[in-house]
Amino acid sequence: MIAKVLRKLGLGHAAYRLAAPIYTKKYGPESEPGNVQEAMELLESTSPSPGSSCYIQDRPKSGGGEHAQLDIIIPAYNVEKYIGRCLDSVLSQETGYSFRVLVVDDGSTDSTGSILDSYEGIKIIHRENGGLSAARNTALEYAGAEYLLFLDSDDELCPGAVEKLLSTAKAADAAIVEGAYTEIYPDGRVLRRHRHFDGPMPAIKLDGYAWGKLIKRSLFDNAVFPAGYWYQDSLMRQVIFPLSDKLGYRTVGIGDSVVSYRQNPEGITKKSRAKGKSLQSLYITMQLFEDRKKYGLEITADYYDYILNMAVQTYSRTRLQSDEVKRAIFTVYGDFLDKNFRGWNTENRRLSCLEKALRQGDYGSYLAYCQLH
Repeated sequence: MIAKVLRKLGLGHAAYRLAAPIYTKKYGPESEPGNVQEAMELLESTSPSPGSSCYIQDRPKSGGGEHAQLDIIIPAYNVEKYIGRCLDSVLSQETGYSFRVLVVDDGSTDSTGSILDSYEGIKIIHRENGGLSAARNTALEYAGAEYLLFLDSDDELCPGAVEKLLSTAKAADAAIVEGAYTEIYPDGRVLRRHRHFDGPMPAIKLDGYAWGKLIKRSLFDNAVFPAGYWYQDSLMRQVIFPLSDKLGYRTVGIGDSVVSYRQNPEGITKKSRAKGKSLQSLYITMQLFEDRKKYGLEITADYYDYILNMAVQTYSRTRLQSDEVKRAIFTVYGDFLDKNFRGWNTENRRLSCLEKALRQGDYGSYLAYCQLH
């Protein structure tokens, strides 16, 4: 709780400077480098890695919809409370552009499927439960429009969102357009409004989630969401965005909110920390690093800083695991950094403290950093 307050007050790094020596004395540094093989075996026995790639050779011919300018993809699983509001927000869009709605019922066991069947004018695909990645990938098999828009089934499109996104994309000849979003409570009341840069920007500076942005479908010609993983949106930041920049595509931000993002207490982010599958934060980071090579994506200073930041994100996601598991994650991440980023040094002064802890095997300083940033 104290760490959370310090972070909100912007005092986390100052507190880290004071806390790091105390943490190091209590938790480490390690007297010798951890056994990477043993650490990985422990993690795999706790929760095995799915080991699936995001890379595909060529996407099969789409299942139609080429006449539409936009395919809106909505994966749905046990969202009977919200799916009606979601669909109504989409179908009420006023725009001169043509769009199609692709909804994948991912084996829902509540009334989600019957609610979907009561709607007309949308494409509904019922399938056995396979997770969010599989649901999105199923929809991609049917997508044929020039652009895609991913929308979570407990969220809503803001009025005029389709018109704003597509008109901006057409005017700028952009491959990706991302708007601001409004965070709402489960009952729809506004919690806070998030601002967004308005104008051209590098894709690599976009927010890392898949929803809330218009994306050229061709960016998924050789990509799928890696099957079996949680934290699937890592695909965007590690592959889709840098691929767009590499190809010279334009990206534009708009200041208007395009999505109402519902805080869902039943979501993965809220419930995952104590589960073994939270280790997939580590696994997917390493898997997508390997996948990037197949797209010819090189390591950049920005990407190296992203990898360092993912050490903090992974700690946050796995912080309720046992100390033995958290130490194993630290050992594996340090080895991953040493093998793949040898000779790299961040220019970010704050991240340099984390970098030093990972490279020197200082588990105590690493803990202090992750808890106070």
